[in-house]
Amino acid sequence: MQAHRPGSKMRPDWLGAMMLLFAFQRGRTKSTPQTVEHSGTWVDIYQPLRPPSATVIFVPGLAIRGREDPRIRNLGWALSAAGLRVLIPDVPSIRSLKISSDQPEEVRQLLENLVGDPSMVTTRNISLMSVSFSGVFVLRAALSQALAERTRVLCLIGGYFDIEQVASFLINSNRADVYGRLIIASSYFSDIEPASPAAQVALVRAVEAAAHDNSGPSDLGALFDLADPLEKSLHHVLSDPYEREHFCGKVIAGFDEAWMGYRVPIELPDNMAPVFLLHGRGDRVIPPGESRRLARLFSDSGISHYLCVTDFLGHGDAAISFSQVSELYRLIAGFAWFLGHCRG
Repeated sequence: MQAHRPGSKMRPDWLGAMMLLFAFQRGRTKSTPQTVEHSGTWVDIYQPLRPPSATVIFVPGLAIRGREDPRIRNLGWALSAAGLRVLIPDVPSIRSLKISSDQPEEVRQLLENLVGDPSMVTTRNISLMSVSFSGVFVLRAALSQALAERTRVLCLIGGYFDIEQVASFLINSNRADVYGRLIIASSYFSDIEPASPAAQVALVRAVEAAAHDNSGPSDLGALFDLADPLEKSLHHVLSDPYEREHFCGKVIAGFDEAWMGYRVPIELPDNMAPVFLLHGRGDRVIPPGESRRLARLFSDSGISHYLCVTDFLGHGDAAISFSQVSELYRLIAGFAWFLGHCRG
């Protein structure tokens, strides 16, 4: 755990953090939030029992169920239990499990539309949260004037600093979850170097199969029909070490061009909102070292931040054990810092 609070007069909300984590552990995944349509997208609203002290907008990651994912809904209820109004919108291109060049602008416009509507954001203060690859979109959006003047704090869960390092890990490392490799491949062969329709269909099918299986790491060989020559060739590209290294080079070139929006901006204003960085120590999609590098970037930029790396998180899942006292304290302290900034 690491904290950096230049000039901060914020009071950590310890009670709110304990209420949040208790509610998360208890779980309310069978409860259904209010859902409304706003500017062409569906938004789930989690309203606390008492008047909210702030509004949190959470942008989902590359999860096939989007705002309806039980893990996301559990987090929404937990945040509302801490006294926050929570908005969780669908982002169609992200829910489709694709990397695309227009996603940064799509997220920025979505957030600005929500914040500009007093019927949706009913408080003066807002906080922005995101998970995984969506973190860079929220980080970029928070720099816009319309959002910066009202944003009290950001929370990036499982975020990254260097997209090249993440891409190299996902494509080349045998320790990485193949789900990330499949998303990159499916996106690359539809957006950057279009493959045949049959190849694109096979890749989408593999991505969706991996996305639906949350029981553990996916077996790449089981996601393709190796008796089919086309699917066997795709499997070879994604499993052979030499082919993977060659493919990685082409993907990184894509992040220099069409996918530039996935790069973290290095020049950040020192008056940017504070950032809570939360990362699972065993994350096999985006390694926790990426959040540590983000923390160094924020430190060098004079931005208040709090880093919590915990055993309680994987990538997109969480299991809290009240018997692990030291780990639990780190998590409570992190959320107390975050909630303190939320309330201003």
